[in-house]
Amino acid sequence: MLRITGGTIVTPEAMIRGDVLTDGAQIAAIGRVDAAGATPLPADGCLVLPGIIDCHVHYLLTSGAYTTRDDFASASRAAAAGGVTTAIDYVTQHKGESFQAAIAGRRAEAEGQVYIDYGLHLIVTDVGQGQLDEVAAVVAGGVPSAKVYTTYKASGFYLDDWSWYRLLQRAGAAGLLVTVHAENDDLLEGRKAELVRAGATALRYHAEARPALAEVEAVHRGLLLARSAGAPVYFVHLSSPASVHAIREARRAGQRAFAETCTHYLTLTDEVYAGPHPERYLMTPPLRGAAEQQELWRALAAGDIDCVGSDHCGYSLDQRLGLDFTRVSPGIPGTELLLPLLYSEGVARGRIAPSQLVRVIADAPARLFGLYPRKGTIVPGADADLVIYDPAERWTVSADALHSRAGYSPYEGLTVQGRVRTTISRGEVIYDRGQFTGTPGRGRFVPGRPFAPEGVAAG
Repeated sequence: MLRITGGTIVTPEAMIRGDVLTDGAQIAAIGRVDAAGATPLPADGCLVLPGIIDCHVHYLLTSGAYTTRDDFASASRAAAAGGVTTAIDYVTQHKGESFQAAIAGRRAEAEGQVYIDYGLHLIVTDVGQGQLDEVAAVVAGGVPSAKVYTTYKASGFYLDDWSWYRLLQRAGAAGLLVTVHAENDDLLEGRKAELVRAGATALRYHAEARPALAEVEAVHRGLLLARSAGAPVYFVHLSSPASVHAIREARRAGQRAFAETCTHYLTLTDEVYAGPHPERYLMTPPLRGAAEQQELWRALAAGDIDCVGSDHCGYSLDQRLGLDFTRVSPGIPGTELLLPLLYSEGVARGRIAPSQLVRVIADAPARLFGLYPRKGTIVPGADADLVIYDPAERWTVSADALHSRAGYSPYEGLTVQGRVRTTISRGEVIYDRGQFTGTPGRGRFVPGRPFAPEGVAAG
């Protein structure tokens, strides 16, 4: 038993001065508690948060010619150091493969490797061989979300609109939440061809090759398809406020539509591509301008953005040496900094309240992906996943002090307000003041329940 004392408990509704008592793997009580024999864990001056859910990570991802340096062990260890106690990773279905075989293979890769608990999203790339008949079984097996890509034809991730629409038609009744990487592939290919003809293929042209229009168009198309199919839809890693506004208006009209953005869009701007190291900032969609970033913060504060993920994808810089933007496998490390950056850039700067921070990186991901109330909340009976966060500590990001095998950070040199002191997973301290006490393999697959609209507060 642990008794976390002296801290301020943060929930989506309130901030509460009180203690948290754990009993084994679960939370036993909050508030004023009296538990003889419990091990005290002082949190004076600190915030006590529910364990963070990073709802968007890519561990051990192969794209093009490269596989991320981060595997399940290294990436989940980095996550634990950042207060993440549950990560939701992606299963890539290969052409001709059944959905269930893809999921079983991914779970086998993770087995014995993960420091923290994890869930799964299924990436759908092929529905031409009866796979749609598996949708109900996939959801029943604990994977209640699937992702479609509207781009990356050459890499094998792309799903055509008809197949996407057919998946949506099955999704609503089955309790499957379809999530979308929204970028119009034809617009991207056309712009890329223009740049190649002009000889503008250096990495600094990465953002120019992927205009915001491609994202906004695909979001509008996805909203139309989902509305026609009567299915919920969730758009990942949105970089443009115009995309968020479209989702907001759809919700006001009664559609079940959800928006996610990522830490990098709230922290970095496209000026970095003109700097000396554009290779550090290659993600898709790319970074946008300062005005767009400020509008994303306003949308987050207004409740128009439901979740913030890291989109952690731990490629290393040496995997980009000598390449132009047409040949790079995009992705950046970031899971360890999801909470610290959102606190520092959001709460500490007065852009969002602590309760809003908890909503977008704990409560809403748990609800949307079927993990609530086991995860994402501090209530008796929930898993004792907790973070003790020191808001007073000020530090500078250095890749040498981080834990991703990518070996660099796009946030290098950034000053951060607040730091994770202790991470607790299912009642066990797995990280404390810079020291790991958890072990690989202690993390478990956590099955998600079917998507339930009544359990999600939109907007």
